[in-house]
Amino acid sequence: MTRHSHRHRTTTLPFSYRNNGVEFSLDSFTIDDGNRTALELNPAQTEIDLTSTVPSSDNSDEPDWDTITLYGKLHLQDETVQEVFPKDERASPPAKLYVTIRCHETIYRERVVISEAPTKPGEYDVRLKIPKDTVRGTVELRPYLVRTEAYLGEEPSGYADQKNFRVASGKLYYVVVDRHEEEERAAIDGERVRFSQNAHLPDGNKLYYLDFRNESRPKLWINSDHPRIAEVLQSRGSVGAEARMRDVILDQVSYGVWVQLLVRAGSAVDVEGEVEHEWQEMVLQTFARNLYDTSDVSEATHRLRDDLSDPQTLPYVMQRIDSELQEYINPREQLIHLMEEGLQI
Repeated sequence: MTRHSHRHRTTTLPFSYRNNGVEFSLDSFTIDDGNRTALELNPAQTEIDLTSTVPSSDNSDEPDWDTITLYGKLHLQDETVQEVFPKDERASPPAKLYVTIRCHETIYRERVVISEAPTKPGEYDVRLKIPKDTVRGTVELRPYLVRTEAYLGEEPSGYADQKNFRVASGKLYYVVVDRHEEEERAAIDGERVRFSQNAHLPDGNKLYYLDFRNESRPKLWINSDHPRIAEVLQSRGSVGAEARMRDVILDQVSYGVWVQLLVRAGSAVDVEGEVEHEWQEMVLQTFARNLYDTSDVSEATHRLRDDLSDPQTLPYVMQRIDSELQEYINPREQLIHLMEEGLQI
C-alpha cells in the first residue's frame, strides 16, 4: 500500500490504526525435522517460493512433507504504541500480537499468538507451522496487534476502545508451497461448476453450496453461472481492484461455510468428545477453545455439543459463533481495502 493510501486508511477508520506499525521479517525455515535453512530475502521481497525446496515422493511429483515451519521476528515500534493507545495505557498496552495464516484455496485460517497482553514495544521471536493437510498453493502470513479489553476510562478520542479491535498490522508475506494443479486434497474440496446444469445442486442464483452428501469429505461448489464472479475468484494477484473484490467475496463465502462446518462438527461430537472425520477435528481445533475462552479443547467441544443440542442455549452459541467468525475473518479490513481501491485513493 502506498504512503498516501496508508494516511487515508488511518483517517477512514474511526480510530488510529498503523498499517505498518509491526515490523515483520522471516529469516529461515525447516521442513519436518530437517535442518534449518536461511531464506536470504531481499528487503522488499514478499513472495517466498518453497516449491523447489520441499521434497517430492519417489513415485510422484507431489510434495512429500508434513509441516513447514518458518522462523523470524516481529518488532513492535514504540511509535506504534504511542499512536494507537491512550496515554494511560501505553506503559502496559492491553493487546496481543499474533500472525494470521491464510490460504484462499482451502479457505484455511489460523492465528499464531506471539505475545499475550500486555504487549510492550520490542522484538519477539516468530515460529509459524504450516501443515500440508490444510493448505495448498499460496499461504499468506500477516501480523496484527489487537486490543484484548475494552477501555475503562472516559471515551478516548481517536483511539480504539473495544476488545478485539485491530490497531496495527505489518508486512504481508506470500509463501508458495506448491504449484501443482493436481495434488493431495485439502480438508475441504472446492470446484467451480454451473449449478443450472447439475441436478444435485440448488437452482436459482446461489453463489455457492456446501455439499455434505459425503460426510467424510464435504465439498464446496462455486456457481460458475456467474462468470464474472468466478473469474474474479480465480484472480491470483495481491493488489488491484480484482484482488480486493476476490478477498471480499471469499470472506462472504468463508463465513457461511465456517458456520455450517462448525455447527455440523459440534453436533457430531460423541459422549467421549471425539469426532469421526478429519475435517471435523480441524474445525473444532480451530474454533472451539475461542468460543468458550478455554485452553482445554475437550471441555470446549463438550460444551459446544451440549449448547447446540439444547434449544435454550442454541441462540446464544450461534451468537458466539457469529462473534468469533467476525473476529476470525475480519471482513471490515477487506471492505476498507476495496473501498480505497474503488475511490482510487
